[in-house]
Amino acid sequence: MKTKLFFIILLFVIPLGCKEEKDEIEIIPASELSYSLNELDVPPKIQSKNLGNTYKEMQDLFVETNKFYKSLDEEKQRKFVLKYNLIYDEEGKLKKVQVIKSDYPELDKKIAQAHKKWKYESAFLNGKKVKFYIPWTFDPKLFLTEIPPDLLKGDQTYFVAVEEMPELIGGLKSLQEKIVYPKEAKKQGIEGKVYVLAFIDENGEVANAKIIKGIGGGCDEAALEAVKQTKFTPGKQRGKPVKVQVSIPIVFKLQ
Repeated sequence: MKTKLFFIILLFVIPLGCKEEKDEIEIIPASELSYSLNELDVPPKIQSKNLGNTYKEMQDLFVETNKFYKSLDEEKQRKFVLKYNLIYDEEGKLKKVQVIKSDYPELDKKIAQAHKKWKYESAFLNGKKVKFYIPWTFDPKLFLTEIPPDLLKGDQTYFVAVEEMPELIGGLKSLQEKIVYPKEAKKQGIEGKVYVLAFIDENGEVANAKIIKGIGGGCDEAALEAVKQTKFTPGKQRGKPVKVQVSIPIVFKLQ
């Protein structure tokens, strides 16, 4: 009798156990696929209407985010980085925001709402409009305090990522050789790294440059002047030269 009862119980236990271990794999349809910028034939551009206002609003978002960062204590500031993927539909409208790194849900919502206002032209792959995503990062070490005014006029879209990024002709070493260590910086013992944001046109020329993060003592000006005199190989997307912005670190170190 006990043996029969054991087998009856076992018949109920086994199916339940199998149900708990069942694991389903989600199948994502092709319609959900979105492409990175370097996969596209024609990368997206911000719609040209009110382009200057859009850039200004973008910069305001960085300023506001930077204020939030500065309000944090030192421990939280050391760990503070925001990273997202902004996912757009075929018409260039923001549909989803994927949080890659963030400990601040209130900022996630604010950043998503801000980007929703800014419309992009469609991106193309093989002659068809496709969904795409754009990475967006806020790193306080590379905070840009101001966008050069002349970059807010006309069709001045500078991509942040393309298939072939601009490269310094002669390499970073050739750029460093152009820099004369400022006397004031030597006198004060100033060392460090200056970050310059360079706007490279289709010919590889530096259309403009701006200090992202400086160290003072004349080093910022020396770095900026050297970058403006530097020639790059043009950035390219599907073999076509395009405008691209790049961040360049320049080291100042006393011997």
